[in-house]
Amino acid sequence: MEMTMDMPTLGPAHDALKAFVGDWTGTEELAASPWAPASTARADCGYRLALNGFALIQDYRQRREDGSEFLGHNVFTADPHTGETLWYGFDSYGFPPDSPARGGWTGATLTLEKKTARGMARHRLTPDGDTLTHEIDVKLGEDREFSPFLRARYTRTEK
Repeated sequence: MEMTMDMPTLGPAHDALKAFVGDWTGTEELAASPWAPASTARADCGYRLALNGFALIQDYRQRREDGSEFLGHNVFTADPHTGETLWYGFDSYGFPPDSPARGGWTGATLTLEKKTARGMARHRLTPDGDTLTHEIDVKLGEDREFSPFLRARYTRTEK
């Protein structure tokens, strides 16, 4: 008996990710965390479509005032069963992704949440033409409420 499988198709979640494509640079305000003190940072991120549009790849480089650097390589895609946007993140802290951040779009804002053994993070990314804002709020340890962690504003330097 021969089995056939329905292959995923590109959908609205994939299409929405195209708003990020390009190179971005900007300033970030970071709250103190278990990994680093509060600081201001400069960051560059480049987003590229991959895998025939099924994925968006982001390479990220943050440079803090003290000269330290934080690097990320992130993959965005869509869950073919739910339509949710998924975000798999790899970074220079070395924590492997247990599972992806999940979420979706409300208006022009992509909101993604991820829970790990370290806590919960809520990302809000809003591309608006040549401006991109990224806000991260976290609940760490026994925290009951989200607290601001990152506030960033980037400008597109190239499409």
